[in-house]
Amino acid sequence: MKVGSARFDITPKSKNFYLLGYKTPLRNEPAKGIHDHIFCNALLFDHDGNQVFLLTADLLEFEDETAEYIKTQINKRYGISRDQIIIGVTHDHNSVRDFHKHWEFGKYNQKYYDFLTETMIEAVETCRQNLRTAKAKYGKKVVTGFYSNRNHPGQLADNEILVIRFFDKDDKPFAALVNWATHSTVLGPSNMELTGDLAGQTCQKLGDKWGYYPVMVVGAAADCSNRNDRQGKDFAELDRATTGLANAIDAISVVDTLALGDISVQTLSHGIYPDVQSYHRLLRETVTKIRNGNLKVAGNIPAKNLIEKCTDQLDQDEFGQLLQFSVLTIGHLRFFVFPGELGSKFGFAMKKSTNKICVIAGYSNGFHYYFLPREEYGLSFETIGNPVPAGEGEKITAKFVQSSKLLDEKSRTN
Repeated sequence: MKVGSARFDITPKSKNFYLLGYKTPLRNEPAKGIHDHIFCNALLFDHDGNQVFLLTADLLEFEDETAEYIKTQINKRYGISRDQIIIGVTHDHNSVRDFHKHWEFGKYNQKYYDFLTETMIEAVETCRQNLRTAKAKYGKKVVTGFYSNRNHPGQLADNEILVIRFFDKDDKPFAALVNWATHSTVLGPSNMELTGDLAGQTCQKLGDKWGYYPVMVVGAAADCSNRNDRQGKDFAELDRATTGLANAIDAISVVDTLALGDISVQTLSHGIYPDVQSYHRLLRETVTKIRNGNLKVAGNIPAKNLIEKCTDQLDQDEFGQLLQFSVLTIGHLRFFVFPGELGSKFGFAMKKSTNKICVIAGYSNGFHYYFLPREEYGLSFETIGNPVPAGEGEKITAKFVQSSKLLDEKSRTN
């Protein structure tokens, strides 16, 4: 197996740009500055000419059409199968808005869109140029004290962090992948400075320690954040949290060998077409409960925010969506790739479906809302005013698990 890596600065060069990450009118105003630069990081896996490309960026989300455009251009230029391209984000709530075509606040900038997408496509070429024979080692550990279950104080979500390092023929590490499951946000909606936030700053500090920057892959993080662990919502807290997380990740022992080899992929789909009239009725009932004080929500979310979220969706006449996701295997490494936010319960189920080393890649190749367990509905901001009906996350997870088991069974029989 050969592995190549790349890192590019994707900070806007224009003086006037807008932030993305909170639906607040404040962000109709240009950003006030750059606290720290944002980046994209990439890995290219090559097994006898069969390649997988993985990239994540310090952004909130990719619209489906943008992810598809990047994948299509990579396929045209380099011949990598579209099913073997993963374009993800760290889910940075204080990132740049200018590439996003349909966000409610701020402005779209075609020039920045072209710069961003071309940079990500060029990352493939950089990876190709430094491809080298590599072996992989991994370690994982449950890390606490910095993030946890955001809806159930005192409980963990998926706090296990996986670290994979790639070593050259001289046994020198040159690239890495970090898979964790938490929202990449410390700063709140009042912040108006660009920052890589939790993932970006942790990556930067790991790079300072290691001499190379890991690809930060966010897993099943729909119900996980630092909401109940933070000591503030300012840059001092961001520095404290990212310093602590970088130290904790650096301390994870990476000694077990990870066999990389044959590449296989199973692409899946799932359609969600809720009854709009029933959903609108549920939204109106929810608004009434909130106004009457009969709905208690985890996280002390202001009633005004919940009502706005519900009433905004009453103006929408259609909620149908078709999701595409995949199970991708590279030897003993397995990726579960999903274009949305999965609850940690689903991430656990995927990991248990196989004895391979698992990377849950949420927020990848597009974005389609929150997917939390049925029993969570009506209890949290994520599930109230969510056009994804209760039970859909379970159906999608069942498809992931079934595919994972079938792929393992097929590999044993071969």
